[in-house]
Amino acid sequence: MKSTVVVLLLLGSLKSFSQEIKNPSPKPDSSIQLDFESAKAITNLFTRTKTSDAELEQIANLYGSQQLIKKVSSYDKTGTETVFKQTLRDMVESKTVKGNDPFDWKAVKTKLPEIRQLIRQLETKPSLVSDVKALIAPYSPADLKVTARACFLVGGGSLGFTIGGDDTFNVALQKIGNDYDGLIYLVAHELYHTIQQVGERNRTKQKTATAPPKPIINTYILLANLWAEGSANRVGDFTKIRNPGKFSESQQKDYARNGARARQNFALFESLLFSAFHDSTANISELYNIGFTVAFDETCYFTGYRMATVIEEYRGKEVLAGLINKDPIEFCQLYIAIYKQFPDKNIIRFSGSTEAILTKMDAWKNKF
Repeated sequence: MKSTVVVLLLLGSLKSFSQEIKNPSPKPDSSIQLDFESAKAITNLFTRTKTSDAELEQIANLYGSQQLIKKVSSYDKTGTETVFKQTLRDMVESKTVKGNDPFDWKAVKTKLPEIRQLIRQLETKPSLVSDVKALIAPYSPADLKVTARACFLVGGGSLGFTIGGDDTFNVALQKIGNDYDGLIYLVAHELYHTIQQVGERNRTKQKTATAPPKPIINTYILLANLWAEGSANRVGDFTKIRNPGKFSESQQKDYARNGARARQNFALFESLLFSAFHDSTANISELYNIGFTVAFDETCYFTGYRMATVIEEYRGKEVLAGLINKDPIEFCQLYIAIYKQFPDKNIIRFSGSTEAILTKMDAWKNKF
């Protein structure tokens, strides 16, 4: 969950600590590589009292560690590789971080027993990948081939994230505790983003002679993320967990809170969309942060989730799966078509101005 996909549609050996599990059925011909190397190295280090420059360098160069450093440095300029190594040393040798703790090692340390238990489960439980694929399969095109890496990390402030178009999704174990079921649903959400990326790359596009105007680009970013996060929230739907652990329970509270204010969430998204489309000076980063980050409770995740739920109810899972190979604008168009077909149902409608924006955006379908 909680990934930054703003660029999704615009744009070392692992033998010791990872495993690759392939889908036994020919459709889809996909595989998921599970990478615990960085998490295991760091948690093992935290059980000791001494480390060396060479060891810290080796840990920093691990694939997962590099993913973490890139993510943390994207929102905290102090989150460099040098600080990664120095703060790790502080945590091991002084049992605390002196000053700023951008990688949140203190939180990792407090959760160390639970994290190590979860890593052991990930290494030994054979049903992990099959459990995740069982959630994803109904929402994925049958012939889509996906090769992805699930990178389980410790440290940083993000719960889960992807970086650019890389077919790697990252999950922070210190935020999960020992909630294995919650982890399955979170991994399903993040893996679905990788499937969306593959679909985006395979999509037939029409090249434009010139770059689209800035307001069109900004509007498309919001629409793309509405579909991406809303659909992923539907795939990794925490409300389906019957006996939630602490992490899952907190996620279910997010679903309930946003469900109770669904109409206000729609109004907020429509305001962001209006600003993006009509104001060429609008700061898309700020608009995105309002709708798709924890700064405002990720409200647009749940707007998209409600739309995906309506589409599934009235058109079926296979239609949601088919949207993987289509332009994100069609997600909104399909939702509008449903509430116009069933005007007597309690389906939240977009305003006339939002429908007008989407009509104008139709000319830009398949051009990003």
